[in-house]
Amino acid sequence: MHVTYCSRRFLQPITRLAGAAALVLLTGTLAMAQKEATIHNFVGGTDGAYPEASLIADSAGNLYGTTLEGGSSPNCMAGSLGCGTVFELTPPGSGADHWTETILYTFQGQADGESPAAPLVFDDAGNLYGTTLGAGQNNDGVIFELSPPTQTNGAWNETVLYNFTAEVHGSSGLVIDGEGNLFGVSQGGQPPEAYELSPPSTPGGAWTFTVLHLFVAGLGGLNPSGLTLDKAGNLYGTSEIGGSGTGSCRRTHTCGLVFELVRNPIAGDPWNEKVLYNFTGEDGDGATPFSGVVFHGGNNLYGTTADGGDANGDGTVFELSYSGGSWAETTLYEFNSATSGYRPEAGVVFDHEGNLYGTTYFGLDGEGGVYELSPPVEPGSSWTFTSLFNAGCGVGCATSTGLVLGTGNALYGTMMQGGVEGLGSVYGVVP
Repeated sequence: MHVTYCSRRFLQPITRLAGAAALVLLTGTLAMAQKEATIHNFVGGTDGAYPEASLIADSAGNLYGTTLEGGSSPNCMAGSLGCGTVFELTPPGSGADHWTETILYTFQGQADGESPAAPLVFDDAGNLYGTTLGAGQNNDGVIFELSPPTQTNGAWNETVLYNFTAEVHGSSGLVIDGEGNLFGVSQGGQPPEAYELSPPSTPGGAWTFTVLHLFVAGLGGLNPSGLTLDKAGNLYGTSEIGGSGTGSCRRTHTCGLVFELVRNPIAGDPWNEKVLYNFTGEDGDGATPFSGVVFHGGNNLYGTTADGGDANGDGTVFELSYSGGSWAETTLYEFNSATSGYRPEAGVVFDHEGNLYGTTYFGLDGEGGVYELSPPVEPGSSWTFTSLFNAGCGVGCATSTGLVLGTGNALYGTMMQGGVEGLGSVYGVVP
């Protein structure tokens, strides 16, 4: 049975880019007076289909991403268009007017995995890491590495680093530290887990999988999404449900939370969870955070909630500020379906001027949007909201994935459906 991917909730991770995350403007694709452009339409077949994850970039401005389907392997889930792909988009060269897509890897739906639904992450050597939702040794997905070719025009090489099990599967993506350790959270296990996958001490050895924390029902939160690291190596993320907030939460009895996982000084012992904030869904507060958080401006954390905020529960952008040993939450913006779009499921990114950008699942035209929030000139004043782009399914569909910021403030993202074949697209927006 085919899945309608506009109805799927994207599992948003936080990723680490290799080198400087420099992108180019939409040169040759976006005219000066134009604010947005589609830079690639997925068409199925040997191409990908349904890009359900946000993008990352290398220092040359190439974009990398995954598609849930596509690739035309015959070994995939019944009714699908293939087992998924990893792709690269190269910006236009001198005199060119379009981006060039290269399929780096096509999943076969066997031991190598199937259905990559989360963003990729680079290490310092240029290797790509990611996860799949299905196939693998246990048919519960894998963690994989893609190594770049050793010679010009050679093939990327895939290596399965870990096979998920029924107890630990459905990862929401990875984050990597300076030592090459990978961290993620599982969505499908009972209970969900935060884990670490550490590289071998000798080349060619087995990677070591370690469960760091079990998320149990109640005050500790459930359905964790996304992780980010601080300088001390502690992990931060959000849980869609759980916590002590039991106010106006439209979908659940509890409204979700922001957590920190503190590294245990005793190697091998579980990490300690600290709940930094419990959402209430009342009096303008948010509820149901579907994505993680990001650091900006020192110790401050920023993120979104898909619900809560205004009387309709259209979602929020929030800030958590650390001072004097405690965290304080501020709602920076409450979405309104009539004026700004609603349901921001993805996280946020910042430019060098401190402006914040993100996406809403539903825009003013009903099918997704890109927004900007500019900080106040006077401390304590309101942030300024600007709608940058509202999609129709001729371009794409719901924008539940996050953005990548390029030079000149160009923003790049994916849409799960729409495009010329209805199989998704990659777009760019200039504020």
